[in-house]
Amino acid sequence: MEQLTRKERLVLGLIPAGCKQAVHKRRLAELTGLSEREAREIIYHLVVEHGLPIGSSTEPGAGGYFIITSAEDMEIATRHLRPRAVKIFKRARALEKIAQSMFDRHFKLVLDK
Repeated sequence: MEQLTRKERLVLGLIPAGCKQAVHKRRLAELTGLSEREAREIIYHLVVEHGLPIGSSTEPGAGGYFIITSAEDMEIATRHLRPRAVKIFKRARALEKIAQSMFDRHFKLVLDK
């Protein structure tokens, strides 16, 4: 925890345990004085750089961020990620094709591993 910045600690301290207690990014922004975008970027950093189990849900009326405490929380946190990722890759591939036809030039937008 000592590796976290003041803002990271502030945001983390406001994220409740369990998906049923999820806090919306708008509320996080209100409580911290950060923009919703900055709060979202801090949460991304907490997960990706610090390995903290923070999930999110897009469920209507119950969406928001939460600390993953169970397999059910993990399922809820990851359920919406794959469909979003697939749509992003499809859009990037479509833009690659459009770039080829518009500019007669190959743009590599999607990384192949």
